[in-house]
Amino acid sequence: MIKINISTSTKNKIEKYHFNAISNGLGKKKSIEKFINSEFGLTFKLEDFLIGNKDKTLEIVKSYETFDSTKKNKIKKMFDYFINQYEQKLSSTDKKSKDYYEYKGEKYNAYFLCKELNINVCPYCNKNYIVTISDIKNDIFTRPTLDHFFAKAEYPFLALSLYNLIPSCHICNSHIKKSKPFHIDTHIHPYFDDFNKIKKFTIDKNLLSLLNKSDKFNIVFENKEGITASEESKADNHIKDFALETLYNNHRDKVLELIDISRAYNEASFENLINEFAKSTQIFKDTNDVKRLMLCHHVEDENIDKRPLNKLIKDISEELGILEK
Repeated sequence: MIKINISTSTKNKIEKYHFNAISNGLGKKKSIEKFINSEFGLTFKLEDFLIGNKDKTLEIVKSYETFDSTKKNKIKKMFDYFINQYEQKLSSTDKKSKDYYEYKGEKYNAYFLCKELNINVCPYCNKNYIVTISDIKNDIFTRPTLDHFFAKAEYPFLALSLYNLIPSCHICNSHIKKSKPFHIDTHIHPYFDDFNKIKKFTIDKNLLSLLNKSDKFNIVFENKEGITASEESKADNHIKDFALETLYNNHRDKVLELIDISRAYNEASFENLINEFAKSTQIFKDTNDVKRLMLCHHVEDENIDKRPLNKLIKDISEELGILEK
């Protein structure tokens, strides 16, 4: 639901560590490189399978999908090694003294990756925190699960692909998505697509008709203007396969709270708060600071990934006029 946005410097560092640590730690590196050339063609390199971008990943997948079942089984058998490497090395905790990748004297594993990405809210649902803690001294380890966007059972050659590993909450990964067939052509990919630019939250009734605080309404999604048919289809599949409307209808109370705020405050009220606090301290820089505090959520698009439910709060607040669209 929320795009994974990382800086160029972070992207470059992660790609460098991911490729060098894994390629140098593959016991079958030479045989895999030879196999890639013989089965996929000379246009592909090991690097493409580990840190390939959207276009390169799609090119590999499309090529694979043209193969007959015999060739696919041959490829799966070879790349089962990637699945084993993922489970034995990349998924290992920092506590283990062996079975990990290494680059520049540092352990490289899922904990390193998740720390560098610094994603604290699940990009699939924007509902649950996904913090990373690796405390060897106190034996405390927790991190986001890494979902294989392309299922590793069907596409084992992407089992170690950086952009096929989506930091996500346990609910989305293990209880909802599970092994459903996902594809860049059919679903929102958190690294490559921006759901926030395609869909917005609303309800199936006029918001201001809920002044009696009735919860007899449903939270739903509607299209934003100017989207393509492909974007709409991918977003609709994302909503359906992650049961987002079902999940979010457990938060009707949030919508009702926003209605209360919209009735109690207007733009002049926010300006008055700024002026009042300016007499003693400049706690608020602008009305967005006031609204962030009032809503207990970020209100800017670039910060929508910072807290759970940010998109719901932002979209409904815009519809109510609390925030400018």
